[in-house]
Amino acid sequence: MIETQIAFEQRSDAAAAALLESQLETIADNFEAALDGRDPEALHDLRVAVRRSRTIQRECKGVFPPEQLAHIRAEFRWLQRATGPARDLDVYVCGFDELRALVPIGARDDLEPLLELLSERRQRARLEMKRALRSERATTLLSDWQALLEDLEALSEGDRADAHRPVGELSGVRIRKLYRRMVRMGRHIGPESSPEDFHELRKQGKELRYMLELFGSPLYPEEVVRPMIKALKSLQDMLGRHQDRHVQVALLRELKTELAAREDGAAAGSAVSALIAVLRRDEKKARGEFGERFARFASPEERAVVKQTFSYR
Repeated sequence: MIETQIAFEQRSDAAAAALLESQLETIADNFEAALDGRDPEALHDLRVAVRRSRTIQRECKGVFPPEQLAHIRAEFRWLQRATGPARDLDVYVCGFDELRALVPIGARDDLEPLLELLSERRQRARLEMKRALRSERATTLLSDWQALLEDLEALSEGDRADAHRPVGELSGVRIRKLYRRMVRMGRHIGPESSPEDFHELRKQGKELRYMLELFGSPLYPEEVVRPMIKALKSLQDMLGRHQDRHVQVALLRELKTELAAREDGAAAGSAVSALIAVLRRDEKKARGEFGERFARFASPEERAVVKQTFSYR
């Protein structure tokens, strides 16, 4: 959980700045390690801090000067996109043995050309990421963001409607709205829903989870927040698995075409086809788990607790 201390009646701009400075420290602490690539988790931690920062920027937008925030949000979106492909390929390459284990033993060695292709793509993606992170654009972004956070509380409140609002009140309203939005979205999802529908719900779930971790845990009763995070995590695990499998299948189909041109492409192609079949079955299985997990998350009892806990005080 997040260690930054905030209080229910604290000004929202002061609390948001404190939380965001903590995320900025995490970005700085992991920056060089993310660049050298020796510890893939450093890039993961950096990206989580970027996503958490973007969540606070969205959900607490009323504490920032609008024009400055619009620019910062666009730049943080760029930073997240600039680091995404390298992280995705880190996961594929570092977790390749898990993928390999999904196919019959006799076909596992035939997947070696696939690992080579993924490793080549990973190397290119990391070079592109390094150029982005070492660019003047990235340096300016982090410097400007630090300066804005340091000065935030002293800025005019004329265009910052939520600046002086108690953070417990503001975050409670936002948490409740995110939860209700997820419930509405989830009710429209069924076995035939598109992968995009599941993915959009997953993104909303990430937003809610970050808000619960950043604001809910320090400001609201643990006996409410902890079970809520647990139910959300169960749902998110299923949604994440579904999305991962969907994306993996699309990538493998693309790489299968590249493998076909290689000398050892025939055997590799057959092994990839077997892997795709397993991943598609697991994607379907994940869909089958949605109803039960969503029902726990959106139960009448849970909705009542959320309404009571996060209502305007």
